[in-house]
Amino acid sequence: MTSQTGPSQRFSIFPRITASLLLPLLLLSTMTAADIPEVDAELEKRLDQYISLFSATAEERAEVLEAIIGDMGSDTPVATRVRALGYRMLDSATAEDNERAVAMQDELLTLARRSGQTDTLAEAKAFQIELLWRMDDSKEAMVHVPRLETLLPDVRSPRIRYYAHTLTARLLRSHSQYEEALSHFLAAYDAVRETDDERTQVRRQFLNYQIAQLQAELRNFDQALQMAERGIREMQELDYQMYLPEFFLLKGYIFGQMEDHEASIGVHEEAIQWAERLDRPGIVLTSLNNIGSAQIQMQDYSAATQTLERALDMALELENESTRPLLEFNLAYLAIMQGAGSESIADMEAARSELEAFYGQADMADLLGYVADAYRAAGYLDEAIDTLIEQRDMNAELFQSERDKSLNELQIRYETREQATQIELLEQRNELQERVIENSRLQQRITILFVAVVVLSLILLWQAYRAARRANLRLTVANRKLEYQSVHDTLTGLLNRRSFQKEMQKRGRSGIERRAQAHPDALLLLDVDYFKRINDRHGHAGGDVVLKELARRLKSVTRESDMVIRWGGEEILLFLRNMSPDALPDHVQKMLNVIAEEPIIYDDRRIQVTATGGFIQLPFAGVPEDDIDWEKALHIADMALYIGKTHGRNRAIGILGLNCPYETIRDQLSNDLAAAVEQSQVDHMTITGPSQSHKAQTPMDQTDHDSSPRR
Repeated sequence: MTSQTGPSQRFSIFPRITASLLLPLLLLSTMTAADIPEVDAELEKRLDQYISLFSATAEERAEVLEAIIGDMGSDTPVATRVRALGYRMLDSATAEDNERAVAMQDELLTLARRSGQTDTLAEAKAFQIELLWRMDDSKEAMVHVPRLETLLPDVRSPRIRYYAHTLTARLLRSHSQYEEALSHFLAAYDAVRETDDERTQVRRQFLNYQIAQLQAELRNFDQALQMAERGIREMQELDYQMYLPEFFLLKGYIFGQMEDHEASIGVHEEAIQWAERLDRPGIVLTSLNNIGSAQIQMQDYSAATQTLERALDMALELENESTRPLLEFNLAYLAIMQGAGSESIADMEAARSELEAFYGQADMADLLGYVADAYRAAGYLDEAIDTLIEQRDMNAELFQSERDKSLNELQIRYETREQATQIELLEQRNELQERVIENSRLQQRITILFVAVVVLSLILLWQAYRAARRANLRLTVANRKLEYQSVHDTLTGLLNRRSFQKEMQKRGRSGIERRAQAHPDALLLLDVDYFKRINDRHGHAGGDVVLKELARRLKSVTRESDMVIRWGGEEILLFLRNMSPDALPDHVQKMLNVIAEEPIIYDDRRIQVTATGGFIQLPFAGVPEDDIDWEKALHIADMALYIGKTHGRNRAIGILGLNCPYETIRDQLSNDLAAAVEQSQVDHMTITGPSQSHKAQTPMDQTDHDSSPRR
């Protein structure tokens, strides 16, 4: 991966730590209607004023809220009491008094349940979800989302529907569930359209911003840009300036992602002007970093250095210890790319060490790519290789952990939905039983009561039987799906790592049968070149299309006896059975050609793709598999692949045999294949793919004016 710009922070214009300031946008003015729970109009008006206290301190806001709660009496409608007590609970969490907030949560939910009002219960449930999120327990917050979703269709108050849908959408987006998040944002839009007061347009712009930010995260930049520009225009027409810096920052980020760097710089300068006017130093820092990034991409290194140094001076003055090391890293990176020496390498390594305290694993995996670029530019090739290997291992670990996390979250949501359905069924059954008992007492007909109980029991038993039968059928179907999924990759349809490991176990038990083969087997490990660049430019959807098309192409040119495995991320492993050593180079050449000869079409764009590989025979060079088994052979192929990466990519390095006894180079084959190749201790071959020209990849702009990680 090559790059012309330094790394950036993740994109989050409205950080969660300012959730209390967003509350006025999340809650609509109280409205009354025949089918909306009764409220105290005067107290509701005062609560609307309370959530509009943008510039007040926490102490001033608490004083206003306590005065409102103090004026409530036993005759105050429960809907108004729940709303006021919910604000008090969230303020306690903001003040980090979590124990008090949790105690208030139990009181709030009890009060709402006793009311029997769907609107009131939905608002209390939304307060509970927001409390858990503020206390950084987003997993538990997600558990309660399905229960809130079951209540929302029956909620009549636009204010409560807006609050609940917006809160749910933001939580889902934080878990990368974009499609469901967008549906909740649109439902919140419908709630806003039912209102017509002085804050309706402001709330609508807040939704515009949230949806534009979501579109930007999905890399739908045209739609995101249209919404950002419309938001700026309408906010200026409303003479409402508070969120203009965020809108301009988002617009500048979008231009940067669309590679219109001059426009990006101009918009970021407007963001700085508004941020300075409204005293928003965080946005100033973010915009300066993004301007510097754009100037690097335009190869205006002198201007980029001045911009980033100005940002660094500001970060030092503000004592911003999370943004400072990022800027120092970018400056060192810039110096290295312009030919600086070992001193800049040391500065980069020191900044990287500091960033490890702020960055999560995904951020660090990206950062390692830039570190490897810098090492390569400075001629530190060994360090570059070590860094790429470290990045590969981290990405593999991250891929597995993110997959497990997503599956766990989906399982929790599924189980919670099922639980909510069972609760509703039990409530309905309890109501039915109570009515039967009440009717029987009024009519004093014991015989009829007995018959009704027997009939009801039979119905329940029949329903239980049918439910169990349906559950068994679903379980059978699920088991079949799980059996398929256990050995196949869900995206590409290729075999997965587990299927290959099972095949190797089976292979180990069939020694006599294997020795009867005319030729040895072979392993070919391929890694898609510059795959991160493909994701950056075309989005993860584009990257998925590339992987699926490559899977199709490779399966089309392999034999039925061969295995094509998605080994992890963008790595594909081919297990070639009974492969003639003379035919192996031509077969590898065919793989490189089928990958690179024709571009992949996505969204009317041509994506030119190449791959780098390493291949080896199994058994290898007549060495018994007790010494070099499939795992050791695959490790040798992996090292050969990385030699190919360091020598230009779009090629495959084959390790064909030994030029000296195995015992003398056992360690080199395990740890330092490059040295064995250089010393001609192994017989190797290089097969190059079709000639391609690659555009240098540049990393993403900084997009988060708050550099602290949010997990």
